[in-house]
Amino acid sequence: MPEPGVTRPTTTGSMGAAASPSAVRPWEDRTLSIEARYDSYVAVATEHVKAMRVAAQREDLTTSEKAAMMADADNRFWIAELRLLRSETAERFCNRIDSASLRELLGRNFLGPEEWKRGFGVDVGQAPPMPASVTQELLNSGCPLHPGQKIKDTHVLMLVPKTVNGEAYTPLKLDELCTKRKGSGDKLIYDGGDWARAWKSQHWATIPQAASEWVLIPKSDPDRDKVPGDKHFLGKDIRAQQVLHGKHYPEYREVKALEVMTLALLNDLVNGEPRVPNDSVALRCKEPNASGGRVCVGFFSADGLGVVADLGDRGAGGVGRALVRKL
Repeated sequence: MPEPGVTRPTTTGSMGAAASPSAVRPWEDRTLSIEARYDSYVAVATEHVKAMRVAAQREDLTTSEKAAMMADADNRFWIAELRLLRSETAERFCNRIDSASLRELLGRNFLGPEEWKRGFGVDVGQAPPMPASVTQELLNSGCPLHPGQKIKDTHVLMLVPKTVNGEAYTPLKLDELCTKRKGSGDKLIYDGGDWARAWKSQHWATIPQAASEWVLIPKSDPDRDKVPGDKHFLGKDIRAQQVLHGKHYPEYREVKALEVMTLALLNDLVNGEPRVPNDSVALRCKEPNASGGRVCVGFFSADGLGVVADLGDRGAGGVGRALVRKL
């Protein structure tokens, strides 16, 4: 009994959510206000339930036919949706719809609150609204870092939370989460020498994430698939990398070490994919050091993720540059 032009949404996880639009679906139009999106969906859900209840009151239906109507999957879906809508805000509804739609498109390349729970067993609170610039059109467009591929296949849409289990999220908090996982046999952050632990005493490691935010971050550095003569960042000093960044990748910004660390570790725990950054590359992040160098994250091997406090300004052969999409 759907309205003309409206397709029944599918469910995702424990909360119902609309799938990708195949007709007029104003609740998925992020150019509208969250209130307008919410109201449009409430109207559709209300109409579905009303039509079902009117049909169930027909005198020519047998008791078994009425029971079958109430048990119909579509009808049960809309009843559950209307009940859920009455208990959630417009903002929470829009978060639910947007996350479900993008999760469907990205698959394993979507790391939200559910993946945090699965990977580290922590509660990261309610996710913020999805940035308006993160659209299906963007994710289906060509990747400027890896020509011939799409952004949805080369990037991860990841939640970087403000808190985990109600406590401020910092690089040191992430290290603590990793330490608690070690009993399971996971080797997460390498700490096999003084150099590998030096980052923990630096100021940037104590700075909390200011707000929960979504980031669209590449799964690998831009030089991965390039022949030696075409590599932009590897083997170059910081200044040369900055010049090439502005010239070739204006849609991207520098990355905080916490963002690269989060991507590497959460993706490894949840997806078990080839580790990023891989064991032969470290990526320069934005945090500077007193000697003029930058924090580098990478060299992710079976011994864990390397966090190098300072590689100086030199153009080390295995040091690239970390990027994240501007949203």
